[in-house]
Amino acid sequence: MIIQCKKCQTKYKFDESLIEGEGVWVRCSQCKDVFFLDNPKKAEITSRTEQSRDIKGEAPAVQGQIFEDRIEEVRRLDTPVKDIEEDSGDSDIRERTGVARTESEGMHDEDETSEEKVERKHALSRGLQLLILFIVLLIGGIYFVFFAGTGGQTLFDRILGTSQKAEEVGPAQVDLTDVRQRLVNNTTLGTIRVIEGTAINQSSFPMTRIKVRGELTDAYTVVLGVKESYCGNLLNDIELATMTEDQIQKELSNPQGSDVSNDRIAPKGQIPFMIVFTREPAGLVKTFVTPVGAERLLP
Repeated sequence: MIIQCKKCQTKYKFDESLIEGEGVWVRCSQCKDVFFLDNPKKAEITSRTEQSRDIKGEAPAVQGQIFEDRIEEVRRLDTPVKDIEEDSGDSDIRERTGVARTESEGMHDEDETSEEKVERKHALSRGLQLLILFIVLLIGGIYFVFFAGTGGQTLFDRILGTSQKAEEVGPAQVDLTDVRQRLVNNTTLGTIRVIEGTAINQSSFPMTRIKVRGELTDAYTVVLGVKESYCGNLLNDIELATMTEDQIQKELSNPQGSDVSNDRIAPKGQIPFMIVFTREPAGLVKTFVTPVGAERLLP
């Protein structure tokens, strides 16, 4: 059957089998107006009843007022109504298909809608928590990569070498001064070469175990001999003249320093050193001395 909205005049195709009893309340899908659709099977009875009322002199306006009161009652009590929906066809006549929903089915759908809203809120809450956790982990990772364990020195500073040299502690921060050499006659070894000097801590931290190396080369800088000694170990002339080669090397190999402590050299602090070559190589022309060891003193 064809029905028409009483407000916007939109026409629809409506399944007549969905109408039960005296009629059904329907809602226009265009303007959302609610109106009562009479059962066509009851139309003849209604028509005869209205004719009999007209014969008895009842005013038609009363029937209209009753119809309006029923509309207000439906809107106020939220009585279930059937929605009439438009079809996907090109015609301007809309068709309502399917089975009408009962009041209990409508309440069930509303419950499902509420559950969906709660579930959506929970999903949003979990998503926000995951986002916050990701941001915290990201910040922690950035701090660990760029700053942790570097004393404020960034990764870029370490890669580009722009950090202050005072933060580095090693042989590069040791300067040698007052370097000199002399020959001493040993009773068993013959002539030995003695190199002496002073090591200076140029870093901003205390140092320990400073070590120096002496090299003997020929005219073409070919290394002829190498000796290493820890600073703070010194021998007097009598010891140099009477001690054996093993005794001399053992005396100069004490990391703590046997004559001057090599355990703690403060910034700008100085400590003497001595290197002894017990065998004089042939072709010797040049002598080199360089720092080869130094450790930062831990607090």
